[in-house]
Amino acid sequence: MPNTVPVGDIMAGRPGKALPRDLEDFMSASKEGVILVSFGSFFDFAMPEIVRKFCDAFTDRRNRLRVIWKMKDTKVCSSDDGRIKLMPWISQNDLLADPRVQMFISHGGFNGIIESAYHAKPLIIFPLWGDQPANAVAAENKGIGIRMDIGDFSSEALLYNINKLLDDPTYKRNARLSSAILRDRPYTAAQRVSAMIDHVIKYGDEHLRTGAFKLSTTQFFMFDIFAFLLAACIAVLLAVILLCYCVYRTCRKCCYSGKKSKTA
Repeated sequence: MPNTVPVGDIMAGRPGKALPRDLEDFMSASKEGVILVSFGSFFDFAMPEIVRKFCDAFTDRRNRLRVIWKMKDTKVCSSDDGRIKLMPWISQNDLLADPRVQMFISHGGFNGIIESAYHAKPLIIFPLWGDQPANAVAAENKGIGIRMDIGDFSSEALLYNINKLLDDPTYKRNARLSSAILRDRPYTAAQRVSAMIDHVIKYGDEHLRTGAFKLSTTQFFMFDIFAFLLAACIAVLLAVILLCYCVYRTCRKCCYSGKKSKTA
């Protein structure tokens, strides 16, 4: 809409902070990189079998990467070689900005999508509700992510997609392109917001309002169009029923006349 200013990169564009010593040591010990996993608060209440599938994929020997996983219960998953680090809270944007993070597994929230695109990190998305399914489809269509179903997946499928993001250069190339496009702006998100606020203070917002605000409820939701289409469908259906009835009466009349002639 003309009265909307996209500022999704307002957090992603801020300077990254230095990682805590424990995180820095954990990431430095990884030879091939790190997977960042965060589902917001969802996995604090998730079903154990779902968590187990993720854990099985991350601890599989075929997984070449270390894992930083935001999880309130830090004891639900562990590995003998210490390749998995569970934390009740993470600095998501700072971690995504680190070049050692190779991919992001998340629920596909808007902020997470923008931060991943800004820092050129491919995604594996398990959309849950709200805008997340649409975000997952958009990321998949842009070639920067893979969408999976949280209610119907296997640890084997997750492991396959992790390796796919690592081995298929298309995803990294598309992620770098998305990052370049998002960063190639003359002003930062904060500057765009500030400029728009000043503009509205000076001139008001009437000229920015879309004409949709002037439509009635019937026009806005197109109830009149739907009513016309419904009436047209009913009319066609009635015409077909009437035609079938007429054909049936005609055939029945012909059959009755033929039987009567033979009897005579």
